[in-house]
Amino acid sequence: MTAFTVTDHAAIRMAQRGLSLGDAELAALIGTEVDDGYLVLAKNCKKLESELKALLDRVRRLQGKRLVTANGRIVTAYQASRWNERRLLRSAQERDLSE
Repeated sequence: MTAFTVTDHAAIRMAQRGLSLGDAELAALIGTEVDDGYLVLAKNCKKLESELKALLDRVRRLQGKRLVTANGRIVTAYQASRWNERRLLRSAQERDLSE
């Protein structure tokens, strides 16, 4: 993300207009670069919305999948059963409590 330094004037104007520094950083991330800054267009919003929907579809497809890893390598991957999910979560909670 872009790290902005905000002038006193900009801080006042942003406060008046309900914009936070996070909003400004997001505008720079998704907006179209123009001569003296960024402009967030409807097409920028639609493009981001489309990308987020695609990401959500990918996330939903991963629900219940398990990766087994060792030493930074993927050993295997599979769809965990409900029983297996509960067993894995229970052992993780027990491990957390014992630390």
